Amino acid sequence: MKIIRESEMDFGEFDEKNLFHIEDSKIYKSLGSGIKTVEFVLKYNENSIVFLEAKKTCPNAANRYESKEKQDKFEEYYSSITEKFIASLQIYLATILSRFQDSSEVGDSLNSINAMKESKLKFILVVKNAEDITWLVGPMAELKARLLQIRKIWDIEVAVLNEGLAREHKLIK
Repeated sequence: MKIIRESEMDFGEFDEKNLFHIEDSKIYKSLGSGIKTVEFVLKYNENSIVFLEAKKTCPNAANRYESKEKQDKFEEYYSSITEKFIASLQIYLATILSRFQDSSEVGDSLNSINAMKESKLKFILVVKNAEDITWLVGPMAELKARLLQIRKIWDIEVAVLNEGLAREHKLIK
């Protein structure tokens, strides 16, 4: 069983057979700099695989045009998260397609094409300090728009949760 500490939250306890701690993996580290990934990939239940990114905060879309600095930070934040989700999906696919010599870091229940074929893919962003659940609609709409192409191709669901919702979904201890 593994707990992953990220953005001041404890994710898990996860059975390692259901987990690919991609951000901490030798596979990821061997790729060198310039590639960003989510925290981890998790076989969440019998029919879904979650790619999870955790953040302490999230910029408010309502304030994004107040200054050039806020606009730049907003763009950087969402571009980075989008890049992480897409690169993580590609690294996971390359791993289960045996493009890397050692895929032992990928949990057994994730380490096959069949595991992926039979699963709904979900990109989840957990924002620790987002208290108001209705506020999460803005970040979710932004991510859905930016990930439209990959969502259509792979039928990926996108969700943005706060710490409380992540706890309800048993992602946080």
